[in-house]
Amino acid sequence: MFLIIKPLQNPTPLCHAYKVLAHPINICALRKKASASSRMWIDRQSADPFTKQSIADGYRSRAAYKLLEIDRKFKIFKKSTKNIVDLGFAPGAWTQVALARSANFKTTPKILGVDLIDCSPPLGSHFLEGDIFSRKTHQEIDEFFAEEGLDVVLSDMMCNSSGNGELDHFASMDICEGVVILASRLLQKNGSLVMKYFTGSQDGLLCGKLETHFSRVDRIKPKACRERSREMYMVCTGKKSEKVDLLRLSHNAENTGSNNESKSK
Repeated sequence: MFLIIKPLQNPTPLCHAYKVLAHPINICALRKKASASSRMWIDRQSADPFTKQSIADGYRSRAAYKLLEIDRKFKIFKKSTKNIVDLGFAPGAWTQVALARSANFKTTPKILGVDLIDCSPPLGSHFLEGDIFSRKTHQEIDEFFAEEGLDVVLSDMMCNSSGNGELDHFASMDICEGVVILASRLLQKNGSLVMKYFTGSQDGLLCGKLETHFSRVDRIKPKACRERSREMYMVCTGKKSEKVDLLRLSHNAENTGSNNESKSK
């Protein structure tokens, strides 16, 4: 039986990852115990202007400014927006942006964050600990929104960096495939998708696939992305058709293939 996920009555305002960045004394203490590479990361974070600005503005991470820039350019959040899912939710900065952008709407959108990492949602949003590659998670998302469908799918998900750019690119393509499957199933007509990816040889294939589902597909590297980073975002607007269950189609194709193999033996 599916239980509707309710927001915490007194949600923790910050998740653990943000607490480290939000308090300089913690950074200093952490730096003393960290390895050389970790100290470099901590120093870079503490000196980063977007990190400093996120603390001043009350955002849980610098990633907020990536979505803010994307929304200014492409108007992702509209007055008609009712249902939003934030994939790769932790620490919750993108959900904070969605809440802020919809604050003056007559009807406050329903926002659900989904992540493998448990994290308290900002007040006014909800959280589901789950894996988007799981059919169960897809079903729980659908049921949470009372099978109304989604207006916006946000994905800031990314794999842990291996140090090998091409490997990271292919790993990001796998993640994007999972996001596209979810969006094709649950995103309503005229809905929007914002999705992070690492650039590489398969960019064109991903863009082509998205163009079959959306009227417009743009690629953008927001200013808050680090200059040397290979991360970019696909911004897809105007979903062309009603929901399509690519997960079911894939499952049926696998079963058909298995049956054909059995018959040939």
